[in-house]
Amino acid sequence: MAEHTPEMPSSIRTFLLRPGDFFEQRRDRLGGVRGGGLALGIAVAVTAVLGVALRLFTAQFTGTVEVDNPARPPDQMCEDGGIGEITVSGCDQPATRTVEIGSLVWDQATEVLPGLFIGLVVVWIGLVVLLYVGAKLAGGSGRFGETAEVTAWGLLPSVAGVAIGGAALVLFAANTDLSASSPEMLLEQVRSLQNGLSGLVFLAIQVGTAAWQAYVWAGGLRVIHEISRYAAVAVAVIAATLPVVLS
Repeated sequence: MAEHTPEMPSSIRTFLLRPGDFFEQRRDRLGGVRGGGLALGIAVAVTAVLGVALRLFTAQFTGTVEVDNPARPPDQMCEDGGIGEITVSGCDQPATRTVEIGSLVWDQATEVLPGLFIGLVVVWIGLVVLLYVGAKLAGGSGRFGETAEVTAWGLLPSVAGVAIGGAALVLFAANTDLSASSPEMLLEQVRSLQNGLSGLVFLAIQVGTAAWQAYVWAGGLRVIHEISRYAAVAVAVIAATLPVVLS
């Protein structure tokens, strides 16, 4: 007897292959609140996936660098016997300490990730306005809340794009010499990943993600705004291309 292979859930398959049908099935349930919740969830997912990728990426850095020792007080507090002849604790500590440059870069990255989350939410709001106005100019009749949820669904490919791009970044980094001990040299080594084959791969991932987003948005705009296929595709492509051009 032939072994039965489990099929992909119909809703996922419909979203991937026929996003127009996917939104048609949910047209009565589309709304801004659901869209906002979905957008927040996607922003969390993208931030988390990028954080994991950056952690694995910075682990490839093997160099070290000298930094100020936070355990030692400023020199003026340790000179001439301290302040008012009172010995300041920590003056016997070395002025600098050696740290792995990868951990230093990771510490800086963790400070950026919360801002990235907020930026993704802001981008979603901007895309909602862009898609809504574009559809209205094309004669659309859909509501703003419906457009908000369609826009959020169109951000779902970003999770896959960041995951694939992050995996490619770690793979290319593993085959690149990232042993520099100065930030300037390390920056040049990292920039080298943007050239040649690795640069083409990252560009292909970015373009592929944008194309997938446009495909989802076009299907959604046709359903909720009842505009022509060409108008929906035009608005969706503009919305998907703009972040690529500005990045």
